[in-house]
Amino acid sequence: MHMAQTAQRSPVTTATTVKNSAFALFGRFGYDGVSMTAVANECGITKAGLYWHYTSKQTLYADCMRALVGVFEHHLLSAAIEETDPVEQIFAVFSGLTALVDDPRLADGVAGYWLRPATADVVEARTAQEDFQALARDAIEDILARAAESGRLTVTVAISDVARAFIALVEAIVLPMGNRQPADHRRMVGVLAHIFFKAYAQEPELAIRAESLIATTASAG
Repeated sequence: MHMAQTAQRSPVTTATTVKNSAFALFGRFGYDGVSMTAVANECGITKAGLYWHYTSKQTLYADCMRALVGVFEHHLLSAAIEETDPVEQIFAVFSGLTALVDDPRLADGVAGYWLRPATADVVEARTAQEDFQALARDAIEDILARAAESGRLTVTVAISDVARAFIALVEAIVLPMGNRQPADHRRMVGVLAHIFFKAYAQEPELAIRAESLIATTASAG
């Protein structure tokens, strides 16, 4: 029965299954911790069938990395771009961070994508990750600069440094996702939002609004 079901799969369906399975495996174990045999077994196809869709593990890993970048772009940047006010854009980024925990693609964690492979030079995947990090950093820096120019934030250190620190904190929140309860994840995001606005906002109500986000995100879990 299993062989018949496998044979009846369309190429598109099989490719999607391969990518989804590999995406979760790489997220948990990293590039070095996942073999093509393990991916094939997870998908219920032969190793030869797997290589029909992806000619190498590096190619498969790069495709999964691009998928991860797409998830982060959707949750962290797309919502912010839809806002015109820079402060609302910052809140949109924090809201996007809370939404990550509800994305089923990230349910098992993504820390494996931050492990540097020792068995292969995954240039394509590394480039995709670095390009997104630069894009996110530049976007956050632009938002912070406009918020400061409007007088709603007071930033006494280099905005570029604040943007880099912001991205580092985002990564620190995201990396343990697979080992953290959703309510704890949401609360950490709320606490980070409160600390940020408490430190930089000129309007006290922004820190109060961020503080209310702690209770809102925690109760959502």
